[in-house]
Amino acid sequence: MQQVPPGVFLVPQNGRKGFGYTHFVKRPSGNLILDASRVGSISDCFDEIEAAGGVKAAVISDRHLGGVSANQIAERFGASIYCSTVEAEAMGHRVNSVHVDHALPLQRTTVEGDVLLVPTPGHTAGQFSTLVEVEGARILFTADFVWREGGRWRPGNSSRKKMLKSFEGLRDLSFDHVVAYTSYTQTELFVPIPSVDEAVDAMIAACSKP
Repeated sequence: MQQVPPGVFLVPQNGRKGFGYTHFVKRPSGNLILDASRVGSISDCFDEIEAAGGVKAAVISDRHLGGVSANQIAERFGASIYCSTVEAEAMGHRVNSVHVDHALPLQRTTVEGDVLLVPTPGHTAGQFSTLVEVEGARILFTADFVWREGGRWRPGNSSRKKMLKSFEGLRDLSFDHVVAYTSYTQTELFVPIPSVDEAVDAMIAACSKP
C-alpha cells in the first residue's frame, strides 16, 4: 500500500487489474475503505490491512464501485457497507449480488460517528462523495464524480446541467484535499484545496457541454 496524504493509502487490485486503486483510510475510530472496484479484488493486501487495524466500514460511492471486492471486505473484516438506495437498486439486478448493510436516502448523512456522505449525483443518479477528517485534514473523496487528469479536473459527466447542482452543493463544505478515484497511470494522487469556491468554479468550468 502507498500512503498519499497522511492516513490515506492506495491499495492496488490484485495483479493491478481493474481500473485503479482502492483507498484505505486509517482512523482512530475505525478504518474505512472507499472506491472498492466492481471488478477485481484487493485480497492480496488483506493481511497488511489487518495489521493496520482492519476495516470498520466501506462506502460504495456508486454502482461502478460495488461488487465482489466489497463482499470480500465485509466477509473478512466484518465491515459495514454503505451506499445510497438509488445505487443499491441499480446493483440489485446483478447475478452476483452486492452486500449492502445500509442503503441510505440520497441526502447528507453522517455515518460511523463523523463520516459525512454527501450526495453528488451526475455521474450516476445516486452517487455519494465522502468527507472524512484524517490526521487533522478534511478530505473529500469524490470517486469518479470528479477526478484529475493532466493537471485539470475531469467531471464524471460532461454536461454542466447534470453536474451543476452537485458541484454547487460542495461550496458550504470545508475540505483541505480532494482524493478522487485514482487510475494506475495518474500522477496527481491528491489535490490540495486552498479555496473551495475556486475549486468548485474550476470543476464547473471543466464541463465541456451545456
